[in-house]
Amino acid sequence: MTQTALLLLALVLLFMLSRSFSNDPFSYRNILLTSAVVFIVSMLLDETYGLPTRFLTIPLCLLSFFICISNVVLLKREGFRLHNFLGFIFMGAYLIVTNILWYRFDTVPIPATPFVFFIRLLVCYSECTIIAIWIMGYAVLCVKPSYDRDFIIILGCSISRKGKLRPLIKGRVNKAIRFAWEQEWNVEKSALYVPSGGQGKDEPMSEGSAMEMYLISHGAEDYEVHAEKESRNTRENIIFSKRIIDGLKKDARIAVVTTNYHVLRSGMLAKREGVDAQLIGSTTKWYFWPNAFMRETVAIFFMYRRIHLAAGVLSALIAATFMFLL
Repeated sequence: MTQTALLLLALVLLFMLSRSFSNDPFSYRNILLTSAVVFIVSMLLDETYGLPTRFLTIPLCLLSFFICISNVVLLKREGFRLHNFLGFIFMGAYLIVTNILWYRFDTVPIPATPFVFFIRLLVCYSECTIIAIWIMGYAVLCVKPSYDRDFIIILGCSISRKGKLRPLIKGRVNKAIRFAWEQEWNVEKSALYVPSGGQGKDEPMSEGSAMEMYLISHGAEDYEVHAEKESRNTRENIIFSKRIIDGLKKDARIAVVTTNYHVLRSGMLAKREGVDAQLIGSTTKWYFWPNAFMRETVAIFFMYRRIHLAAGVLSALIAATFMFLL
């Protein structure tokens, strides 16, 4: 009976997730629903095959192992920088936490039981959320772009000290050019470019200016490029670029091009700022993506910290109830 109820609940949640994702791929509701499905699946495996709820550890350990492999290549090719060790740091911390926390309750001193139960709830919530974010990070990349855009915002990232585009930002600009060409070929509709990015401390010019020069040197006309040159982060990229677009055309259809690991958070930021945009991801080297998306995962956690705080409060209430029952 329990298995049937869990299966029906999982199917209902999957239906809700399908509807929600179709209506808005960048709603945080999708991550919450996916997280719930992941948790219910783990419970189903426990009920059906006797696998413990610690089944959640399996995909996260595999994910951590994959990130560690990519980190080895990343360190070899990109150099020994702290953020290139993120996979090793995450896997080490995760294994230590799970080994400390997941021992039998009868070995825990009775006064400490509610606290341990509270921490376990938080860890379980975090595990489900991390898995859900990675699933949604892949799902949004599978959404096919529609060829009806008026403007293409290109999100900036660092350029070289000589003002040349590094591979990451060059991939974004090339993806924007390709999409514009495909749109014009398929529906005979041209799109204008809005390369976006200010000037960093070690950059000789703004990222928007560098992308503007690259676009014009690759066939774009001057009137087709409207560079945004003041923004300092992704949020400002979107806000400042939207102001430029609003000055040129009201209710314009917008596409935003960024690197594939950055698509999910960029879409969420655009949604938060009230910008209805279609996100397009450019490819990057396989060993760079896992480490970069792990940083994006942390950033998404921080974006929705109020939701996580509410989850923490709820976990505390459940743990307090557990203590009362003891």
